[in-house]
Amino acid sequence: MDDKVKRAHTESLFRDVNERIAESAQRFEADSTQFVCECADPNCTDRVEATLDEYEEVRADATTFILTPGHVQEDIERVVSDRGRFHVVEKMQRTVRDTVKRLDPRLV
Repeated sequence: MDDKVKRAHTESLFRDVNERIAESAQRFEADSTQFVCECADPNCTDRVEATLDEYEEVRADATTFILTPGHVQEDIERVVSDRGRFHVVEKMQRTVRDTVKRLDPRLV
């Protein structure tokens, strides 16, 4: 598997975990929660504090992800929003964009 595709799969896996976290937070009527960093490092254990509304803004586009500051991989993504606590990145590399769109559980 191509390295860029492998990183896209890792990021998509973290996004899937965050989808479950968001669902749980909604069930308990929480305004915010700790999400996992959706970076390409499979060993990352960083947490990102965000409101559910902030998370939904990120998830409105299948090519945007929520990351801990400093976790951006500039060969495949760029920061489109610096929220202080976290960065929102957009996948720029074509193969990665196509992969994360295909793996988006909200588009299935």
